[in-house]
Amino acid sequence: AQSGRLRGVSRESSPSMADALVVFGITGDLAKKQTFRSLYRLERRELLPCPLIGVAVDDWSVEQLREHARESIEATGEQLDEQVFRRFAAKLQYVSGDFSHDQTYKRLADALDGFRNPTFYLEIPPSLFGTVVAGLAKAGLVPGGRRVIFEKPFGHDLGSATKLTQELHKYIDESQIYRI
Repeated sequence: AQSGRLRGVSRESSPSMADALVVFGITGDLAKKQTFRSLYRLERRELLPCPLIGVAVDDWSVEQLREHARESIEATGEQLDEQVFRRFAAKLQYVSGDFSHDQTYKRLADALDGFRNPTFYLEIPPSLFGTVVAGLAKAGLVPGGRRVIFEKPFGHDLGSATKLTQELHKYIDESQIYRI
């Protein structure tokens, strides 16, 4: 893929294309077992045109995150192409902080300075969904149109899923919510 292009669609003609992917829970089990490998495979196919900003409570450096990504991908049995991994690793950034602290979202906002349409991917326990979305909203990071992807069970029954949806709607519109 050429810079600024994905499958023949330019960024200019596709204003809804994400220009950064923010992954909450990047140091967790799901990232270790699936997310890093999936993102690496996208990079291998040149279908990952944006930076990846991991957010987690672990007090890591970006180098520690990159090493964790390498180990996680290799642990899945994936054969690493060093050139592809270098490109992938260069896209990784990291923000450390407690999801309930405003300062975490301030640091994230600083990391996202200059990006117009980041997408937020939450691979965290569902009990933290509301906390993170409230933090994103308070920091001004989820104006209309920015997407938030929820990974994991979305509630444990209809009642809890409805309650969680109502909590999220305090901060974001249904059209911004993607449930996996």
